[in-house]
Formats: sequence, C-alpha cells, structure tokens
Amino acid sequence: MRLPNAMSDPDEFREFSKVELAILDLDGTLLSSSDDVPLSGAWDLRLGVVNRLKGRGVPLSIATGRAAFGAFPIISAVSRNKDLPFIIYNGGVVLTSSGTILHSVHIEMGAVREIVRTIEELGASVLTYWIAYSFDGRLEKEWAVFHGGSSPPHREFNGLPVSLPESLQSGAICVAALAWSDDPDVQLNIANGLSGVEEISLTRSGSKYVEIRPFGSSKAQGLNVMLSSIDISAHSVMAIGDNDNDIELLSSVGFGVCVSNASDGARAASRFQADYPSTSGAIQALQIVARAKRLFSK
Repeated sequence: MRLPNAMSDPDEFREFSKVELAILDLDGTLLSSSDDVPLSGAWDLRLGVVNRLKGRGVPLSIATGRAAFGAFPIISAVSRNKDLPFIIYNGGVVLTSSGTILHSVHIEMGAVREIVRTIEELGASVLTYWIAYSFDGRLEKEWAVFHGGSSPPHREFNGLPVSLPESLQSGAICVAALAWSDDPDVQLNIANGLSGVEEISLTRSGSKYVEIRPFGSSKAQGLNVMLSSIDISAHSVMAIGDNDNDIELLSSVGFGVCVSNASDGARAASRFQADYPSTSGAIQALQIVARAKRLFSK
C-alpha cells in the first residue's frame, strides 16, 4: 500500500497519528551512502523532521547491522534521549546511547571456529565482531577481527580498526560476523557452506556481504527488548527499512514501511511503501507521522 501524499484526503493520515515510536534502518534507508554523515548540509531536512517529531512526542531510534562505532555518530544526531535504546549488529546487541547494554546474544566459540574454517576453505574472507562489557554493564570495547587468505583491511566500513585474533581480551563475546568475496560464485558458496552451521542465521543487505547472526537474533527481537523497557506496543511503532535484514522488523510492527528501492523481501514484509528511494523515502514516512500528529492529536 502506498503512503498518503500531499493530494490525499486528510483522513488518510489519521491512523498515522497512533505512531508512538519511529525506528529506522541506517544504510540504504536513513543514510544514502557510506559517507552520508550528520555534519553535511544534506542532513538539514532530516534533522528538521526529527525535531518536528520530538515536538509531537514521537522519539526516533535506529536498528542497524552496524557496530556501535559506526552507529553512535548517527544516534547522537537523531536521538534526543540518551536513555532511548537502539539496536546494532542486526539485533545482536541492544543498548542506550549512554552505552548501557540491555541485551546481547552471542555466537558460541564452536560455531565461530566452524564459520572461520568454512570461509577459509572457500578462499573468502570474514570479519567476526566481538564486544566486551565493563563491570557496570556498559559497552567497554568492540573488535572487528579478520580471518581469510587475503590481506586484512586497515579499517572496516564502520571505520572500526581491523584486528587480528590475538588482540581479543579475555571474556569478549562474538555477536556477529560478516563474510564476503568479490567472486559471485564464491558468494553463493558462502551461504551454502554456512547453512549447516548450528547456532547462526544468515541474512543480507543487498551487497556482496553475507551477514551472520546468532540463531534467533534479529532486529525484531531487538525491538521487543527495546519496547519492554519503554512501555510502547509494537502496534504503535513505525519501522522503515530497505533490505532483507529488515524483514522481521518490518513485519513485526503496526506501521512497516519500505523505501521504493527496497528488496523484494522487504516489500513483501511491509504494510506501506514510500514513493521515493532511500533517504527521501524515509523522510516522506516521517513527515507523514508529523503531519498526522499535527492534524489529529489533541
């Protein structure tokens, strides 16, 4: 179903006045590219609608596959509440912008070893992502650890420095992994090779990467943790996404919205579709909530 637009009957906006929380994917949704950062002038429209929603009592949060290192700058720009939870590692970790971890799910060491062995046998590469807690339950440190036959990159796409396995501190847990190859045939073999590994699930975000999660982990599971801490029903949530790693999230809320260039899976999981791709589509959906609140909220 298409979102209402400027030519729509005002009554078509009414149900959007029920939205109490908006949660967005980052890459391909709120962000149009990897170098799309809040310091640029292109963010003026986004920050304007965020402030309008804040004025109407609708907080905004993030659900992303990124590490905290890559998500925190965006959270700092769009969240006006340091205690509002957000989701990273595709649901593997839920934490507040002050760094308090509310929930984490990890991949057991046996499964990590099997992932690394499978990837290395295929001649592909993988980054395993690890976190450590501080004594008071805050995120203390995170690592992106490289395994594979090629030379490791200096930094991964979040900007997080890439480490070797021996750099991990005792007690760190693996919360996600990212496997890739530039060869399309090997990409297919990665998914097939990992399909038999227990305790993990696979998803994608439209690139050459295969995203590896702890079994049962998803952005939707992360949202359930978040909602339990802020007393909001999933029926009152608008989720906006663009790809397969958003499917569970989009289908679990009252207002699932995909941008116009979304994957087939994300489209099928969404109740509404924006008229525009990526950032423009996300802004359209948020503006509709702001308008509905202005028209119909007391």
